Amino acid sequence: MQNALFSLSAQTSDSTLFMGSGGEIWNWLQNLKEEVSYDLLSKGYLCQDETPGLRESEESKTTSWDIEWRHRAQLEARLRDIVSAQDRLLDGTYGKCVECGEQIPDGRLRTDPAADLCLRCQELVETDEPCKSSGLF
Repeated sequence: MQNALFSLSAQTSDSTLFMGSGGEIWNWLQNLKEEVSYDLLSKGYLCQDETPGLRESEESKTTSWDIEWRHRAQLEARLRDIVSAQDRLLDGTYGKCVECGEQIPDGRLRTDPAADLCLRCQELVETDEPCKSSGLF
């Protein structure tokens, strides 16, 4: 409900932003957000305090719970990425690398509309090297 209200207020605040490809991108991101939110809600509430003590007979149950917990963390991270992409769309920085400011190739954005790094910066992040073109290092 809250997302629907935000979407409605965002669309009415600057309708030109949501026409054409911007509107298509917004809708695509919104659909992704709804899918991830549904997956999160369908898993129910997980709480680490509910983890049973590890006994030999419960080992597989705990391992299964750990897998579910990690999956939920991945879904939450994906949801944050999608919301961040919508924020960038609203402020006019969508499609630009958040590290170096270069344009993210269209093919990369078609593959992952929530991508916030160009391929070069993504590779640097994955290898834990600082992005020199950002001027921060």
